Amino acid sequence: MVVSSLVYRLIPAIVACLIVIEVPRLNAQDADLPESIRLAHARYADLPPLAVTWTQTTEATPIGREKIAADVLNRVLSDGSCVHQLAFRDGRIYMRHETKGVSSWPPSTDEIAFDGNLFYAAHNLFYAGVPRSREPKDRLYLRKWLLKNDDPQASYFQNDYFRAACVRLPVQIKELAASWHPQSELLALLAEGGRVEAVSPTLTNGHPLVLVRVAARRLQENDALSRRYDFYLDPKRGYAVGRLEIRDEADSLLSRSDCTQFEQLGGLWIPRLCRVEEYTVAGTQGKEKPISKDFSSPLYVKCLRVNAFDTQPWPEDRFQLKYTTPGAYVNDASFPEISGRDGIFYQIPANPQRLDEVIAVRRAFYQAWMNAEKKSRPLRMLFLVLNGVALAGLGVYFFVRRRKKASCT
Repeated sequence: MVVSSLVYRLIPAIVACLIVIEVPRLNAQDADLPESIRLAHARYADLPPLAVTWTQTTEATPIGREKIAADVLNRVLSDGSCVHQLAFRDGRIYMRHETKGVSSWPPSTDEIAFDGNLFYAAHNLFYAGVPRSREPKDRLYLRKWLLKNDDPQASYFQNDYFRAACVRLPVQIKELAASWHPQSELLALLAEGGRVEAVSPTLTNGHPLVLVRVAARRLQENDALSRRYDFYLDPKRGYAVGRLEIRDEADSLLSRSDCTQFEQLGGLWIPRLCRVEEYTVAGTQGKEKPISKDFSSPLYVKCLRVNAFDTQPWPEDRFQLKYTTPGAYVNDASFPEISGRDGIFYQIPANPQRLDEVIAVRRAFYQAWMNAEKKSRPLRMLFLVLNGVALAGLGVYFFVRRRKKASCT
């Protein structure tokens, strides 16, 4: 019994010694990524079509509540507990965001999808100072536009889980325009010019891991910021990332992600639980800005818990959003004559059989407006007025309804 207990206690040390033999400690001048790690992380490109549903909660720490301005803190915590779903397949991608509601804001659902050609964005209409309706049946709003007509720098997909798991997915339009596939965050940084500074064995909570330190430049706004990425890899799980720490040029900790409860998907180890500690908040310019010198405690913490992995490839039409609810509003910029993100505005009729007729009339009017000479201001103004009158009427309707409710109380 004593001998077996002693052997059990020595297992971490024995494994650590084996790692020392396999992964030698390298200096910054001659560091290189071991081939075993490179090959393991190259397999992320073979990640099969996948849909992940996770619950995400965000909580501020005491130091965060003390240091973060109230309006910024409200923005950070605005979603409370929410559910995300992200799916991808063959260049297509879909994201769903559901909130349970906090304070005066009731539950809401937002969706965005890309089918390889068109973007779709859907949500519930709301007006400044007016909470989203708990009865969204008459306030659904869908936008459709062509990929080629968007800003190459624009980004719409929020993928906190995959970032925590160190799986790089496309974010910007220019990335979706090219043929893409999932990547290891480690290899993606190296492909962008990052360099390996050190590779060494380490023990974390008694568990033998391999530390890979990467120095990289991160483009933010018009500045290139120096960052240091410490990847803690688990050799027993295909060198999956158990922890990632990101530091700035002053060696201040900006973020720490810890992932656990790994599961094998397609030969890769993917976590079911990630805890992300954030030590910075976005400033007015959208830049990371440390606001506390006490880096022993984060400002706020995100917890991401996977509800389900769906490895069955989604059919292509699931990457398209099709709203048929009568009364829903559509801003349709999917037609070839439209050159921007704003297009033909119409409302789904009560009789679905009239939808094609409604679209044809609105499209013909749009084409006539586009072909009109620049001096034909009345015609252009008429189009703008007709395009906006429905929204204006909806706004008046909800304003009057709120006034009536107020007068009855």
